[in-house]
Amino acid sequence: MLSVMRECIIGEIRSADFVSIQADETMDISTQCQLVLVIRFIDKAHHVQERFFEFIPLQSATADSIATALLHRLSSILPDDQKSKLISQAYDGASVMRGATGGVQKKVQDVYVNAHYVHCYAHQLNLIMQQVTSHIPKVSHFFSDLAGFSSFFSRSPKRTSVLDRVVAHRLPRASTVRWNFHIRAVNTIFEHKEDLLQCFGNIRDSGEFDPTTVREAGGFVRLLEDDSFSFFLNLFHLIMPHVDILYSQLQKRTIDSVFVQGIMQKFTDNIQKISQYRELSVENTVAVDLSWPRNAAPWAPVNFRGYPQR
Repeated sequence: MLSVMRECIIGEIRSADFVSIQADETMDISTQCQLVLVIRFIDKAHHVQERFFEFIPLQSATADSIATALLHRLSSILPDDQKSKLISQAYDGASVMRGATGGVQKKVQDVYVNAHYVHCYAHQLNLIMQQVTSHIPKVSHFFSDLAGFSSFFSRSPKRTSVLDRVVAHRLPRASTVRWNFHIRAVNTIFEHKEDLLQCFGNIRDSGEFDPTTVREAGGFVRLLEDDSFSFFLNLFHLIMPHVDILYSQLQKRTIDSVFVQGIMQKFTDNIQKISQYRELSVENTVAVDLSWPRNAAPWAPVNFRGYPQR
């Protein structure tokens, strides 16, 4: 069945006028490095089609290894007289992939001269969000604290049983690769804050847990009651849905620069509306410094009206 599907996809690609590839390295459960290959093309009805092609085993995650495996597979898909069909290649922004002299994109373009490199828009969004939050210490601390919630319960079935009994909802893990995945953690903690307070309180006061667990549970109680943490929890509960929508739109099959410009403007407008919202903090009493450090990148700081910057 696999070979039949693969031949069908190759037939579609060879009958198309323009072809694009997307690839990213990943690791399976056995720690085997693989390259995910996705192919996009325009069919005879002038519609953009997307096909997952296969996982390509890699010897290593170096530029030479990835490029060799990718070029070998492309040679079986596009014969020599169809090399000009490949007009773009999209990867993440890792130096191994985007390197102008020794990166995968350069090695591929040496063979497929029309294959221009495009840095994945969704990956760029992740990088931007990571950089922005890392340059604001209080926000960086907030997401570090946020990751601690799921980590606390994942280390112990006994702790998890209390979570299931009191909260009846598991805490999702935050992802460092896909920043928009933080939305799950933010929403869960925001929506179940009171239940989590009760859960951590039960663990702390039950007398059934070891001193380390009791100490950590007490720390989470204080964190959930902290005004600064509550402010950022409320703030990102408003922001993250817009990030998630933008992330999804940037991965649509049909997308161009005009579309990207439009959704970015809409995203900016929505964030500016949030920045003007006065009642983000608990009882509107917390003043949080969101100004940039002096040596940080020269982006404009977000100015939340009602929360003075220094």
